[in-house]
Amino acid sequence: MSAEGERSRVEHSVVGRDLFQFGDVPGGVTLITGLEAPVRVPAQEQTGPAPTAPSALVCVRVRDADPIRLGVHRPIRVTGAEPTALPAYVPRDLDTRDGDGVRRMVGAAARDGGFVLLVGGSSVGKTRSLYEAIRALLPDWWLLHPADAGMIGPVMDQLPGPLVIWLDELQHHVSGTHQLTAATVRALLARPEPVVLVGTLWPHYYDAWTATPSSATDDDRNRAERELLKLAETVHVSAVLSPAERGRAVALAESDGRLRVALESQDFGLTQVIAGAPQLVHRWENADPYARALMTAAVDASLMGVQSPIPEALLRSAAPGYCTPAQRAGAPDGWFEEALGYATGPLLGATSALVPVSHGPMMGRPDGYRVADYVLHHTGRAQRAAPPPESFWQACAEHLTDRADVVRTGAAAAARQRLAAAVPLLRKAVEAGSASAMRELGELYRRSGETAGAQEMADRLTTSSAPDAALYRTILAGWDFEELLDLAEAGNEYAVGHLIEYGDPQLAISLLLDGLDPDDLWSWYRLAQLFHDEDENEQAISILEILHKREYPDALLFLAELHKEEGNLERLHELTEEGYFDAACCLADLLHEKGRTDEGIEMLWDFVDQGNGDVDFMLAHLLAKSGDVDALLERAAEGHADAAQEAARLLRDRGEDEQAVEVLISHADEGSYLGRDLAELLRVTGRVEDLRRRAASGDIYAVGELTRLAIEEDDLDEAVRLHALGGGRTAGMFDTTRELVNALVALGETDRAVALITGPAGDSPPYQRRDLLKKLGRTEELRTLIDQGDHHAVRDLVEVLRAQGRAAEAEALLTRGLTADGRVLPTGLAD
Repeated sequence: MSAEGERSRVEHSVVGRDLFQFGDVPGGVTLITGLEAPVRVPAQEQTGPAPTAPSALVCVRVRDADPIRLGVHRPIRVTGAEPTALPAYVPRDLDTRDGDGVRRMVGAAARDGGFVLLVGGSSVGKTRSLYEAIRALLPDWWLLHPADAGMIGPVMDQLPGPLVIWLDELQHHVSGTHQLTAATVRALLARPEPVVLVGTLWPHYYDAWTATPSSATDDDRNRAERELLKLAETVHVSAVLSPAERGRAVALAESDGRLRVALESQDFGLTQVIAGAPQLVHRWENADPYARALMTAAVDASLMGVQSPIPEALLRSAAPGYCTPAQRAGAPDGWFEEALGYATGPLLGATSALVPVSHGPMMGRPDGYRVADYVLHHTGRAQRAAPPPESFWQACAEHLTDRADVVRTGAAAAARQRLAAAVPLLRKAVEAGSASAMRELGELYRRSGETAGAQEMADRLTTSSAPDAALYRTILAGWDFEELLDLAEAGNEYAVGHLIEYGDPQLAISLLLDGLDPDDLWSWYRLAQLFHDEDENEQAISILEILHKREYPDALLFLAELHKEEGNLERLHELTEEGYFDAACCLADLLHEKGRTDEGIEMLWDFVDQGNGDVDFMLAHLLAKSGDVDALLERAAEGHADAAQEAARLLRDRGEDEQAVEVLISHADEGSYLGRDLAELLRVTGRVEDLRRRAASGDIYAVGELTRLAIEEDDLDEAVRLHALGGGRTAGMFDTTRELVNALVALGETDRAVALITGPAGDSPPYQRRDLLKKLGRTEELRTLIDQGDHHAVRDLVEVLRAQGRAAEAEALLTRGLTADGRVLPTGLAD
């Protein structure tokens, strides 16, 4: 700011929802941004109990967006580095790789509208990669970064275009009063001007949301999230740099001190060091008992479902339960203030363990705190294994005010069979009118045999005006089909959705036809899917042709696939001549099926190398079918991984293993997925030393193949060591772990098998862990899974206890639940 006569200036700033607080400023204020003025869109009127919404949604150009505000981690400070600038961007393999390259996906979404989602752990670089992709490809587009994505729907027609909607940390946008739904995304993608939604998500959310119930009668808690993810093109981001990425980082480090510092770390990845992860871990591990208690309470709050700022009063009330009796007795005056100062102290300018957050209008006064995501990442697995103390649950019941937070926290207590802690929380949400809390509490009462409480919740749901109350009432009654059908016929979208997802296809078709809106293109698309499932392709094709004309996303691919299925060469030729890649792929495949492979190859040459990975893959596939290894090798040399993979397969079939290795190795060294193929080839051809060299350089595929080789040679000590070296991320992923576990069990080494699948290096799906523990009768480990929040483990533990003749203990666990410290409650919920 500088004074000019009687006026003051603020230069080069984008003003969105920022608040500028000045002291005594003489005269007026002139604001000169040097940038295009943001666009303000009237926001949805606040109707629920969520925090006060901003008066407008603000859009800026992508080129003007602040990456730090978008969620890119504030970088560490080192001597000589510009403190406000991001470090040089190290291009990632995922940016441009074949098939699922982020920039290819963003480019495709820019043409027709689309949703691109990066899935990866904390501080692995996913947000930076996404930011660099849109800045490179869509700099002149408008960008909307909503605090509450569900508020977009009512103002959709007023949004500018073309538009990028930034949804970093997607989990924060799918819960609460104004949650983002699949219907809203479909409506956005159907806008006349293209909309590109981009977001990030942690793997454990992705795994939980994509898991489907084992039957139609199971409670499908994540159906809405799963429907949302079906609309997204997903890219998984590795926490480990490939050799090619590390080489690029080394080159850039010559002029960037922060990259030089990051590359020196042996215990953290480059992106994690840049975000200050080592300092966060040091702050956590060296905290005194009171700071550790405060931070652990904040971590637990986040893990148990608190998404709004964590209130200071909650932390103050919860922290004593994390201290020993001696620590509580010896707490000095001001213990809480000192602990809070320690936890919120900034580290190298990057972040702090607890970050003060304010959504209100007051300056310098936080509403609460959020936990730095790397602290959650670092402590999460261990913390979930140790359920919170009683003081935590009491503090949540007393101090949480956001209704959705209360429901999630109550559900987390119920999932851990802490029923006495769950009831007050869910009761609080029920009294605030939450239909989901009524359902959750009613289900808890039903499982516990408290029929009066279950009936009370059913009665409340009957009289509730919430749109989902009727369906929840049906769920609580045990999925009565006739009642569910009545709800669907009455237009209840949740009941209709359930029947369409799990019901008889003909019933689903009739439900869709009865209430079909001509402008509800997703329902038309779902109808086409159902017709196809019923072998009625003619009806499906008719619908898809209409959707194609209306430019509905995914319609063209489905349409081309059905024309291929029906052998409609003429229509595929027409669509191909119009320039559609998907049609060209299907046409080439159909020509191959008809024995006209050369004709299909000749046609594809007009479409390759235009950024469509499917076409490049199809060409490689047909060249392999025709045995044209020379053409494949030529394309492999040009950088096409699909061609390299097919060429290697042909060479192996000819016994030319050495040349196959040479073809694969250059692509594997560039971070391609062909690292898996190379590692397997090195194993089957006996090149163990090459595998060891690659494993030593961090190649997890090589580690996986060495693990498999050790299993084959019955050297299980070496296999376990290698599995730990790979951090559970060995080639074959779950398959390798399963092979090793089965081998250990076969030799009677059940303790090692259990430790492998449940320990820090275990990376197997939850059902694999439960199945093994149930098979072995391991009650304590099953109880640990309950402590971690795996509610399915309750049923498994009850079955094991009954099989062991401990029926009374099983019934007590099921009906009374556990105390905060893991003992069976002595009395029922009613007491």
